[in-house]
Amino acid sequence: SIVDLSNIVALDTVDEKDTQLRRLLTPSTALDTAPVVPVTVWNTRDIRDEAATISSRIKAILDKGDCLASDIAVISRCLNFGSYKPTGAIETELLRKGIPFVVRGGHSALKSKRMQLFMALVRIIANPDDDIAAEYCLDELVQNIGPVNSKKIRGLGKDKVRQLSLFEQMTHASTNTSLLTKSARTGLQAFLGDVEKWQQLMGDKTLEWIIKDIFAQYILKVEEGDEDKDKDVGTSAKKGDIEDPLLDMVLAILDSLYQTPELLSATASAEAGNDSPCTMELLQAYSSHLCLLSTAAEDKGKLKTAKDQKPAKYEGAVVITTVHQAKGLEWQHVFLNHFIENMFPMGYRGVSKADKLRAMTDPVVGVQIARASALHYREESRLGYVAITRAKVGLYISVLDTYP
Repeated sequence: SIVDLSNIVALDTVDEKDTQLRRLLTPSTALDTAPVVPVTVWNTRDIRDEAATISSRIKAILDKGDCLASDIAVISRCLNFGSYKPTGAIETELLRKGIPFVVRGGHSALKSKRMQLFMALVRIIANPDDDIAAEYCLDELVQNIGPVNSKKIRGLGKDKVRQLSLFEQMTHASTNTSLLTKSARTGLQAFLGDVEKWQQLMGDKTLEWIIKDIFAQYILKVEEGDEDKDKDVGTSAKKGDIEDPLLDMVLAILDSLYQTPELLSATASAEAGNDSPCTMELLQAYSSHLCLLSTAAEDKGKLKTAKDQKPAKYEGAVVITTVHQAKGLEWQHVFLNHFIENMFPMGYRGVSKADKLRAMTDPVVGVQIARASALHYREESRLGYVAITRAKVGLYISVLDTYP
C-alpha cells in the first residue's frame, strides 16, 4: 500500500540529524477505518508499451464512471529531459483514445515548433486565405526566403494588391523577376506547387497519405531548438516508412477525429474513414480539431489549491504534470511514469570532467563530490515521497525495462 511504500521512501530519506520527513511518516498500524490505497507496479518494454498501458488503464478507470478525468494525474519527474519529452508518447495514446488532457509544469508536444508548423501547413491547404498560417510558412518553410525577400513579398499588399491575401501575394511574387532573385522564386514556386498538389489530391488520396507526405517533404527537415526537438527524428525517412513521434501524434489525432462524428459535418462524417479519399470538408475538420486540441492542452487556468480543487475549465481533463507542480495537490488516481535510473530518480549531473580528474589526486575533492551526490539522491527521494503520496484511491507505477 501507499502507507508502506511512503514509509520506506521517507526512512531512506532521513538520518538521525534530519527530521524533515519524520513528522510525515504514516503510522505503520493504521486505524481500521482508514482507507488502504493499493500500489500497482508493472514493467514495460519501452516508452510505447508504457504509454499504451497507462492510457488503457486510465480509460478503464473512466469507463467505470467512478471519477472524472480531472481526478486522474500522470506525474513525471519533469516534462523535458533536454530534447526528450517523457510524456509525449502518453499524450499520443490519450489522444488516440479520445481522452482529454492538460499539461502543467511544461509544454505539451502539441505546442512544439514542428507541430505548429504542421498545423500551419494543414491550415493553408484547407484555407489559402489564412494569412497567419501563410506568414508562418513563408518565414519557416519556404526555401531561400530570408527577411529581406519576405518583406518584399509583404510589401506587395501595401502598394499594388491591397485586397490580396498573403498567399496570393506569394503567388504573384513567385513570377516577379524584378522583385525576387531566381533562387527565392524557385523556393517559393516549389512551396506553392506542393500546396497545389495536396489540394488537387483531394478525392484521390487519403488524409493519412497526405499527412505522411507533408511530413516527408517538410516537417522531418525542420530544425528545432533543444527545448522543442523530438527524440530520434531522422530526415531521410521515406514517405511510406516514417518513424517519428510527432507523426504518431498527428495520426492519433486523426483517429480521434474519426471516433468523434459530432466534430464532422454531415458530408465529411459520411465519407470519413482511414481508407476513404480525403475531402476538403474532412481536411478543414481535421485542421479545426488540431487547433482545438493544441489550445486545450495548454493550461492557462489557475492551478488547483487546497481551497479550490476543481477549476471548472479542466474538470474533464487528465492532468499531466511534474512532481514539483504536484506538491500540495491530490488526485483519486495517480500514474508515475519512467521509473528507471537516471530518469526517476534523476541522475547526479553536477560533476564536471575537471572535478573528476581533480578527485583522482585530491581526496578532499572526492569527498565533496560524494557528499554532493548523496544530497542529490536524498532530494530525489523526497520528490519520490511527494509523488507517491499524491494518490487517494490508487497509485500506479510504471518501471521501464530499457532506458529511453
